[in-house]
Amino acid sequence: KLFRQAAKQGLAEAHCALGLCCMMGSGVVHDVADAARYFRLAADQGHADAQCSLGYLCEHGQGTKRDLGEAVRMYRAAAAQPDVRALARLGMCLEKGRGVVQSEAEAAASYTAASEFGGADALFASGVRHLDEFGKRSAPESFTLQLAVSDLALAARL
Repeated sequence: KLFRQAAKQGLAEAHCALGLCCMMGSGVVHDVADAARYFRLAADQGHADAQCSLGYLCEHGQGTKRDLGEAVRMYRAAAAQPDVRALARLGMCLEKGRGVVQSEAEAAASYTAASEFGGADALFASGVRHLDEFGKRSAPESFTLQLAVSDLALAARL
């Protein structure tokens, strides 16, 4: 109820919170289309979490039509703030050519930027990329990245 009151006043944080509630069915009916609508309202105000969440929904066609180009636009907007999840998702899109011209160099840069902010997904992806790309020469760096992921996962459980 409080989120709805705040959202009526146009607060991006409230729109994003309502989007999350709709995604989880927390205090409201589970409705991914409503989540997408609330995320859009917050994303249009430059809210990074909402931009990343809306990007994910667009990428997977959940609650909105599947639009890989829009997903990448949302990830880029959030990544510019910088949002770790958006940097990691953008890296995945760039690596696979999903909604954007494939670019391993840009993907690596996006993963690296995310890992510098402590993103576990990006740290893991960076470690895997180093092993794939450079073989044994990068094994120490890859191992260091994998340890960082383990530390983040452990901290998240505590």
